[in-house]
Amino acid sequence: MKEKIKKALLLLLCLIFTSLYVAGCSPGGSELLLTANSSQTQGADDSDNIVDSKLNELKDKLVNAPVVLSHRSGEEIYGSGDRELIFIRGYADKGNIIEVYVNGLLKLNNVGVNDDGDFETLSGVEIIGGKNIIELVAVDPSGNKSDSTKFIIFLIVPPGIEYNIYEDSDSLVEITDFYYSTQSKPTVYIKGSHLPNSQVSIQVNDIVVGNVQSGGGGIFELEGITLKPGNNEVAVWAVTEDGYTTVPVFKEIVVYKDLSVPYPSNLSGYQQGNNNYLSWSTSIDSSFDSYKLIRVEDPCINPEYPENDVIATFGNISTGSYVDSDIEEGRSYYYTLWTLDKAGRVVSSNVVAIPKPVYSIEFIKVPSSISNTIARREWFYQAYELTNTGNVTIDVQPIMLWLKLEPNPDEEMEISPLWEVHIWEPNGQYYYSNEDIYSTYISDWRNFDGTTETETTTTFSEDGLTKTVTETRITKKTGRSEVNLKRIMTITEETVITETDLTTGIDVVTTTTNTTTEIVGPEKIGTVIEALEPGEKRIIEVKVQNIAAENGEKIIVHFHFAPVDCDGHFYIDEIKSTLDIEVIGSSRN
Repeated sequence: MKEKIKKALLLLLCLIFTSLYVAGCSPGGSELLLTANSSQTQGADDSDNIVDSKLNELKDKLVNAPVVLSHRSGEEIYGSGDRELIFIRGYADKGNIIEVYVNGLLKLNNVGVNDDGDFETLSGVEIIGGKNIIELVAVDPSGNKSDSTKFIIFLIVPPGIEYNIYEDSDSLVEITDFYYSTQSKPTVYIKGSHLPNSQVSIQVNDIVVGNVQSGGGGIFELEGITLKPGNNEVAVWAVTEDGYTTVPVFKEIVVYKDLSVPYPSNLSGYQQGNNNYLSWSTSIDSSFDSYKLIRVEDPCINPEYPENDVIATFGNISTGSYVDSDIEEGRSYYYTLWTLDKAGRVVSSNVVAIPKPVYSIEFIKVPSSISNTIARREWFYQAYELTNTGNVTIDVQPIMLWLKLEPNPDEEMEISPLWEVHIWEPNGQYYYSNEDIYSTYISDWRNFDGTTETETTTTFSEDGLTKTVTETRITKKTGRSEVNLKRIMTITEETVITETDLTTGIDVVTTTTNTTTEIVGPEKIGTVIEALEPGEKRIIEVKVQNIAAENGEKIIVHFHFAPVDCDGHFYIDEIKSTLDIEVIGSSRN
């Protein structure tokens, strides 16, 4: 019976201490010891001694697991960042050492247990945001380890406070480490975000300069914050609705006072092959920041920073040249170099055009795609091909030369010749329309042969004995001046007054002459033909209609076309002409 009890006890101990003792166990007591004599002939007393020895050995190897007093599993801790230290207290067998594991990694292995059985992680144990699995294992002086005591802690990390510092709320130019200002004590603007309805404190150089509340969207801002020359420390923190205080977020800013404006560089350049070569005088500004090279294709745009495209930025003050290879053959480009200093001032160089802009057009007569038969209420069409032969985008302005009617109409006639003239594109775009041409018209700018207009009026004295006839002749003649190729129109106004005494028939004639001159320019008509690219061709047609002209009555139409710049100035030497377009009316139907 005694033997059976020992075997049962031995089996029970094996089941309990399998993890601590690797020796095999079985109901047969002879299998307990690897070195035991398996002879069935040993006496009962020897067997009892071996079992007792092993039981004592297993008992000596048993280490109690530590007990945690400071935390409970599932506990939530609110941290100021994504890492925090926790301090674990508990009790274990005296003389043991406690090992601490966080998420499977050994963090501490030398936490001692005092004579009262107490222990504490005095240096703290680091945990991270989110779920943390904490395990504690007791180790006795012989190196035997206990089962682990496991618990879970959640580190709740509120969103951190974020903010930026700007020069002002309008430009939103951000200030980082260094701020070059035109003022010795500049004011700045802070804007940031945190949890909604948080109380945000802003501190500058150890002085709280403002307390604001973040709105429903979490945004907060404060203007008019003054910085001092030199080093500045800005700190911002928040207190949430539930009373949690964030860790201050610090930013360091060094303020430099800069009163000098950058000196503008002189820009020059030339074209060679498929490249435009640019060079400039380098800056001497002690607070130099960068060069910005601007290029535009439209001659109507003055290359500005930052409105137009920056094709290159140079942060080295010694840089003085650039090769622009991204160009289109046959086109002129406009460049400026802008110098920036650290205070945000900018200054422009001169504008350089490479190659020199050429404003020129070609205007040749071509067959019209529409019938040119003229009859009652029918059109006559004359087509021209307009080509931009220059190297810049241009507008082309139609100019009036003359509309001559033959015979010249008599204003007192009830019916005078009536014509209609238009300048248009076959796509339906009209540039000029005149639907009521009753009389000849010659523009002053092209009036080389001169024209005279005469006006006569007749009046009588109150007693009816004197008749006065006033005849005014206005003659206009235009010639080309030797200065700047201007055209000068001379206007001569001659007035002849004839007073006749009706009782005697005697005439008294008085003549006065007045001459003036003025500069005349091309007479613009209609609207410009816009945005003709270099090399682009367009078909322009002149349309003439006989509305009420007799058989054989004639109209002669003559227009000019001139390239114009952005201010509407004509390139006189590049004017092209339709020449005379002569249309003769057919008999009335």
